[in-house]
Amino acid sequence: MKKFVSPLFFAVLAAFVFAGVAQSATVYDKDGFTYKIKGDLQLQLRQDVGDDQNLDVEYDDVELKNSISYDLGNGLSAFGELDFGFKDAAEDDAPGPELEEVYLGFAYDKFSILFGKTDSSADEFGIEDSIEGNSCEAHAFPEDNGDDLIKAEADFDFVRVVVAHEIKAEGEKSENGAFTDMFIGAEFVGFEIGAAYQTFKGVSDDDSTNTYGVSLAYDAKVVYIGADYSFADNKEDDEELTVWNVFVSVPVMDTAKIGVGYTFNELDGADSADDNELEGWYVNAAYKFPKQKNVSVFAEVADDDGEDSDMGYLVGMRVKF
Repeated sequence: MKKFVSPLFFAVLAAFVFAGVAQSATVYDKDGFTYKIKGDLQLQLRQDVGDDQNLDVEYDDVELKNSISYDLGNGLSAFGELDFGFKDAAEDDAPGPELEEVYLGFAYDKFSILFGKTDSSADEFGIEDSIEGNSCEAHAFPEDNGDDLIKAEADFDFVRVVVAHEIKAEGEKSENGAFTDMFIGAEFVGFEIGAAYQTFKGVSDDDSTNTYGVSLAYDAKVVYIGADYSFADNKEDDEELTVWNVFVSVPVMDTAKIGVGYTFNELDGADSADDNELEGWYVNAAYKFPKQKNVSVFAEVADDDGEDSDMGYLVGMRVKF
């Protein structure tokens, strides 16, 4: 069930923030307590890839993020995040904002641990960089977020390790599948290496999936090229999903880039042997205004070889604060 809060709260909060701190994301910073607010507004004029799609205005990101932290002394801090999305409300699909993330945690030096509703370790995986893309799966991991999540992270100089566990919460309102996943990422001399693993068990004891993925990318400054591979083995349905991604981007100036991506999906064990592969591509471009890099415009075209699938395209604008 989606959780909603009164829009009145946001009207009051927005009035306070923009009246008092129009040029800053930090609302309050005193005596070891810090409160920051961030916004992400992205609107697109878009026609999706697929059969019989029509052009409309899409509210891809309409988010308000609130973060707090307390300095507890001796290098220890407590932190929290409260994020709301207004996409469904903007499209008249819901009466109010949706709770997207809420969590609390502790951090010490290079380590942190949190619990709540947020992204899992698997969300860190992949080099795919489409704006909206096509009908292809971006990766093979069945879950990349949870609302009964415990997550720990260690961030060293060039290696990051993230481990998460989603509690099954059997018999509770938030009951869902349980999973444990891990991501390891490393960066050195322009190379980016990533590896992830997840073991997932659904509400049914027979529903289990083991998934792993590896990625490699290289940033030569004049060109960025990367590829990833992920594979999922679902025991209940006796299906295996394989996903490949290749992406190349070129900076055409300090604040603009062009990217090209290719994605391949293969589902073995599907009911229809004639419809178990899907190939897709996308080309996009983005420009950030030099004086205000939080303001950008972008465009993308994409397609796949699905049955009766037509090319999709979009142009949009993004403003962050």
